[in-house]
Amino acid sequence: MKKKVNFNGKRVLLFSFLLFSAIFYGQTFIRSSDEKVFNNVIVKQDGKNIEINKTNFKDFLFKPDDKIVYDNRLLDFSINQDSLYFFDKVKEIEEINIVGENLGNKNEKIIKSGETQKVYADIFPNNYIATFIKIGAKKRTFVKSITFFPDKRFSIKNLSGKIQIQIMPNLGGFPDEDSTILTFEKDMSETYQNKWEIELPRIMKYPDNGFFVVFYYQSNNKKMTATLKLNNESDMFLFYPTNKEWKSIKNNGYLYKLKILQ
Repeated sequence: MKKKVNFNGKRVLLFSFLLFSAIFYGQTFIRSSDEKVFNNVIVKQDGKNIEINKTNFKDFLFKPDDKIVYDNRLLDFSINQDSLYFFDKVKEIEEINIVGENLGNKNEKIIKSGETQKVYADIFPNNYIATFIKIGAKKRTFVKSITFFPDKRFSIKNLSGKIQIQIMPNLGGFPDEDSTILTFEKDMSETYQNKWEIELPRIMKYPDNGFFVVFYYQSNNKKMTATLKLNNESDMFLFYPTNKEWKSIKNNGYLYKLKILQ
């Protein structure tokens, strides 16, 4: 009986050690440019520098305006499960069809977009409209912002109200509304400019098979809306509530530019 108790005690001790190891060592701080792992990082929060390590990482309450302090710079970061990635390189991609591009280049880079010349489309009020976004990322990539391109000749200057924006994963070539990644709102008045940059409320890990940006603008006046330029690659999708399904409307999606972090 005594041996049995001791044996069980060792098993419990071993299990506890493995559990502690999995929790402790699973929490990592990674520099994105070369994936070097750090034991701790410094977070700038409300004007104060706070050290985050594996002991307090799990319970620390991050705020939207927090930055990582590194090499005398304030850097963006993203938390994915038990890992924190901070970004010391930023690149902008202004392109729809960039499959095969070498994204290993760590310098900032602009790639010209595939624009459909002189073709535009409204943000149709009271409809869920989706544009598919897919890039040829060959390494871990995060999305910081998405820019669309209004045409001020056709847009309304003093639009009121909010536009709901959703980021949805790609499921079989259609938006997967059951697994929405982000949902947030912007003021429609922001669309009256040449470039409408939408900063995501949190940095998003780029899904390997792309994602959809979904607009929903509720308005009683269907003629008062914004008009955006179109790309020449991806389709535009519309949600049909009667059938509860997404369908391509055989129209190009909105022209966009991504700001990515690698």
